[in-house]
Amino acid sequence: MTKNSSLSQFEELQQTIVIESEPNNSFNTRQSLSSDTSAIYGQLSYSDIDFFTISGLIAGSLFTAEITSEFVDPLLGLVDNSGNILAINDDQADDSVLSVLTGIVPTDGSLNFAVTGLRDTSLTGDHFESGCYTLSFNTFTLPEPYPNPTVINSSFESSDFTGWTTLGATTIETPAFNSGPSEGTSQALLSTGGVTFSDTIIETFLGLETGSLDNFGNGDVTQGSAIRQTFTANAGDILTFDWNFLTNESAQVFSNNDFSFVSISSESELADTTFSSLVTSSTTEFFAETGFQTFSFTIPTAGTYTLGLGVVDVGDNTIDSGLLVDNVTLTSVCNYGVSAGSNCWC
Repeated sequence: MTKNSSLSQFEELQQTIVIESEPNNSFNTRQSLSSDTSAIYGQLSYSDIDFFTISGLIAGSLFTAEITSEFVDPLLGLVDNSGNILAINDDQADDSVLSVLTGIVPTDGSLNFAVTGLRDTSLTGDHFESGCYTLSFNTFTLPEPYPNPTVINSSFESSDFTGWTTLGATTIETPAFNSGPSEGTSQALLSTGGVTFSDTIIETFLGLETGSLDNFGNGDVTQGSAIRQTFTANAGDILTFDWNFLTNESAQVFSNNDFSFVSISSESELADTTFSSLVTSSTTEFFAETGFQTFSFTIPTAGTYTLGLGVVDVGDNTIDSGLLVDNVTLTSVCNYGVSAGSNCWC
């Protein structure tokens, strides 16, 4: 590598990683940043709060803003262009005190963030945290569905989400997770803890009507994660997959009835926190699980279909639930007299 090429990479890095600059401890003195900002290195002291505005973003794109720190218990806020609070996050997951916010970039292409300490929900600097942090920022647009000729990477044995499109907190897990897989050595985990998205964004992602998730009747859906895959199938083909719903919610708190679901032609609940098969003997990171069960769907007519799978929080965003998925199988059911052009023969 030449000296010039090294300098070019350094300059590019400098364009995306920014050092916090005081004074920025009020909305009126907020630090202005460009759209190519990917991370901000900052320092909190007692009663300090840091405000940032990132401008020039693509309206309608999705964003994630996430704090990492070994020194502070942070709180991350999103405010409008008048400084009014739009959203606040304290802990992104049951096992993490770090903060994350997600959403859609508004029409003016700018976002305003506030970084403060634990319990400062009014964004006034009322906290006792002190130490450095990193605020990471990213925007992206979801790809348009592209139909596969059949379901691919059906058991996630590629150890990634090849063939699938993901939204939110999704990982590939092995037997070390202590539940599953039901087939092979890999499975997908969707969680409501971590970088998750609102119900309206999940509905758009899966092509569902607005309000579909609330219409399950479990309560006000707040956030969650989902995956999807689009494929072609023949009439009579049978789609099956194995699933396991996991949760830290109490079955007695009916207002927080987290649930998992499937969408293909229509939406169906897989399980919620009141599910009869939910047992409190999970050896995973969750308190309870249903154990693996199998979902089956018969393709009604030949065409293109999108399989969507998701798990969502209801009533809060503080206690996590999850969904394990494995062994997604599309079985072709052949009928005598079907032409060879249907990709089915006997």
